[in-house]
Order: sequence, then structure tokens, then C-alpha cells
Amino acid sequence: MNAHSIVQPLDAGLQRLASVAFELHQDRAYARQEAAFDQRERNLSAVGRVAARVRDDAATIAALQAEVARLRGETNSWRVRALGAEGKLARMAAAIRSMRSAA
Repeated sequence: MNAHSIVQPLDAGLQRLASVAFELHQDRAYARQEAAFDQRERNLSAVGRVAARVRDDAATIAALQAEVARLRGETNSWRVRALGAEGKLARMAAAIRSMRSAA
């Protein structure tokens, strides 16, 4: 038996082992890549949900601001009416006083 016949089966075994190790490495790299893609999809989905909530909140804020503006307008209208009523009441009181003093 010479050295070549002894080394040849060992060499074939090492080549098979290297092939299996490379395949395992490739499988792990593929699994890591898939996990990264899945994580990215989850992150993008979460970002999309947050963006939708922000849009909904912005619409709600805009509606509330419009309601506040409307209520302020109504308040101003009521103030004007109240001032007008106070003016009429003051004129009526003055008229009644002048009628009493004239009588």
C-alpha cells in the first residue's frame, strides 16, 4: 500500500466534508437573508400602520380645529347679540327713568 492509496479516500472524505460545510454555510446565509427580509417587512408594515394612525390623527385634529373655529364664531355672534341687548336695555331703562321724572 502506498501513500497515494491511503490519502485518496481521506481526500475524498475531506472534499465531501468541505462540500457539506459549504452547503450548511449557504443555508445559514440564506436563512439569515430571509430573516432580514422578514424583519424588514414587519418593520415596513409597522411603519405603514403608524403612518395610517398619524393620517387619521391629522384628520381628527383638522376636524377639531374646524369645530373650534365654528364655536368661536358662534361665541362672537352671541357676544354681539348680548351687547346689543345690553344697549337696548340701557335705552329702555333711560326711557323709563325719563318717563318717571316727567310724570
